[in-house]
Amino acid sequence: MKNHGIEISNLHKNFHDIQALKGVSFKIADAGLYGLIGPNGAGKTTLLKCVSSLLVPSSGEVCINSDTVSPKNFAVRRKIGFLPEDSGLYEKLSAKEFLHIMAGMHGIPKEERKRKVKDVVDFVGITYPPNKVVKYLSTGQRRLLLFASILLHDPEILILDESLSGLDPINREHITRLMRKLAKDRIVLFSTHILADIWRLCKRIFVLNHGELIVEDHPENILARMSDNSYFITSKTELETIKDYLDNLPNVSVISIQDDKLLFKIEEMVPITEIIKGIMNKFNVESFGPNVPDLDQIFTRMVTAT
Repeated sequence: MKNHGIEISNLHKNFHDIQALKGVSFKIADAGLYGLIGPNGAGKTTLLKCVSSLLVPSSGEVCINSDTVSPKNFAVRRKIGFLPEDSGLYEKLSAKEFLHIMAGMHGIPKEERKRKVKDVVDFVGITYPPNKVVKYLSTGQRRLLLFASILLHDPEILILDESLSGLDPINREHITRLMRKLAKDRIVLFSTHILADIWRLCKRIFVLNHGELIVEDHPENILARMSDNSYFITSKTELETIKDYLDNLPNVSVISIQDDKLLFKIEEMVPITEIIKGIMNKFNVESFGPNVPDLDQIFTRMVTAT
């Protein structure tokens, strides 16, 4: 599949006297996973809705392959699949009925819908009965159904707003694998509050604060800005085993174990991403990140470092 890049130029979005976006600009040219983070109210959802044509910018523009995104540009809109954080489902429909309706809304001919629905169900990995009513689906089952619905028209760019939030570890890992698979030949831009997902998934990270893009960089560079080279890992079952593993790594020292959190420090210039990938592949890790008390301090350090 040919990939189309995203170019965001001096994007502003105002809601009456509130400036939600203040001149945001960046480009994404290649397929892959790209992360968008920022504190609550930073403008993440507003930005993603502008990219997806659901909101019209106050000024500036979003282009896909040099073609301007707008609610009236249906050719560009067909290239985009958008999964909003608070997307509603029709509670009285079955999962199968919902997907067939969504296929119709995407303009898929009636004779092709059955095949399309089957293809996305198989790809996403929906295993519950197709006649199960939406009202009785779990959070993870609902998210998979919504994920399937945005793939029906085979979009070239996926925009995911908090697609991993509120999921148990099994469903989060399932959707993570889907995102990785899709990102092999598509741009996947997603927002999340789960920092571990950002660090281990993304080839590039964009950080918003008060409607402005304050950092755009590779994960390992952002990690270096955010911490004094100390990090945490959480796990409910394997902290002692992880501690033994870290104790045997050069240039790594374990600081302490506090409840379900292990704190460790690395020497400067050691590739933290490689260490984390090794831990993720070997152990049942729930989360990890720089050892800072809260998100506010993370973004304060980022602003100071820019």
